[in-house]
Amino acid sequence: MRFGVEPADELNLSAAAAAEFWARGNTWSSLVNKTQAEEGDLVRLLSRTGEALRQVAQLKNSNATAAKLASECSEMILRAPIK
Repeated sequence: MRFGVEPADELNLSAAAAAEFWARGNTWSSLVNKTQAEEGDLVRLLSRTGEALRQVAQLKNSNATAAKLASECSEMILRAPIK
């Protein structure tokens, strides 16, 4: 357990890797080529990830550090063509 959060046993590592690759600032075409996923699937994955991060970003009163990090990460994820 890190930062009081239990790890998920059923984490989809390929989805997590795609989100991380995108958040690091890589181009849309390189993400599509690297994952070989359908663009609509990637948009859905990243949109949901970004929206989940926005929800965590609202927890400023209970965990300001996590909220700030989630807000920063949501900005990295929710950029064109996702936004």
